[in-house]
Amino acid sequence: MMRFHEDMYVSPSVKNIDKVKRKLRTGSGSLKIYVFVLNHESKKLEFFHNSMLKQKVLHKMDMDVVGLANSQGECMWLTELMVNDAFEDTGEYDVYKYFMQE
Repeated sequence: MMRFHEDMYVSPSVKNIDKVKRKLRTGSGSLKIYVFVLNHESKKLEFFHNSMLKQKVLHKMDMDVVGLANSQGECMWLTELMVNDAFEDTGEYDVYKYFMQE
């Protein structure tokens, strides 16, 4: 099951977020969207191109989506933003812990 974090990080170039969410849930995807998820096994933040969700193994997994970006460059920018916010809020660079405490 795919859950979207309430205060999800979204890069400015991602338009029509509700449509993107709907496409991600159905597995139809988009050419440009990258998805940030919390990996509960490794307790880390991961991002990947949305086409990976077409794999049945990933599509059926529980995942918490915490961010969306429109390119690899925006992924780097969004990652930096998340890490900085985590450090400012908790004093640690642990992004997983930062999202789990909210």
